[in-house]
Amino acid sequence: MARKHTIIVGGTKGVGRELALILAAEGQVVTAVGRTPGEFPAFDSGGEVLGFAGDVERPEALLSALQGQVAKVGGLSSLVFLQRYRGKDDPWAGELAVSMTGTKVLIDGLASAFAAGGDRSICVVTSSMSSFVARGQSLAYHTSKAALKQMARFYAVKLGPQGIRVNVVSPCTFVKPESAAYYGGQKELQAMYAKITPLGRMGTAADVAEAVAFLCGPKAAFITGQDLAVDGGLSLMLQDTLAREVAGIAG
Repeated sequence: MARKHTIIVGGTKGVGRELALILAAEGQVVTAVGRTPGEFPAFDSGGEVLGFAGDVERPEALLSALQGQVAKVGGLSSLVFLQRYRGKDDPWAGELAVSMTGTKVLIDGLASAFAAGGDRSICVVTSSMSSFVARGQSLAYHTSKAALKQMARFYAVKLGPQGIRVNVVSPCTFVKPESAAYYGGQKELQAMYAKITPLGRMGTAADVAEAVAFLCGPKAAFITGQDLAVDGGLSLMLQDTLAREVAGIAG
């Protein structure tokens, strides 16, 4: 039986890299797409991570390259999107091009590439800012994350007859390997998150990646069109209650 093949767009850092390591440890071949290919360890499972240089700002060129990768490596089991705009030009145009247009072009162009025996899953990682507003993020970031949720719902219906599932994972603020040193030195910030989050800690990139791996895997075979919040229960809390707790105001 051929090894499963998953493409992760934005797979060389953060959650994408954690997910690539999880899937490769399970024996999958993972094409990890990033602006730089990155380096990955070897696996005893028979799986491997193939770093793949690609630019989502040029989605048609990336699609052509990934179609060639599928022809070489094998049909898709899963397709995961974690990319966001990192440029310095117009954030509105850039974010919508990378998040929205890039995702659409790749889903449309790769929908026929799913292997019959694979998990036939698409997962889009958005953010809790698809539903809430954070003053430190741009309008384009909020808008694109919200729109991606509806895009996923649309494709869940459109691609369902082909047996392709489409789901969303929406994390809150979490610790990536790249930001671990910063948060490790912020004891007050860690204490605040422990206080306001029902599960009593900050989330990690691995927490998010495990949720994506579940939705992409066979145990989620009858789940589609859903948005899974990975936030330790933080979104369940009433905002004024949170504010009072942080400010130390009783009542």
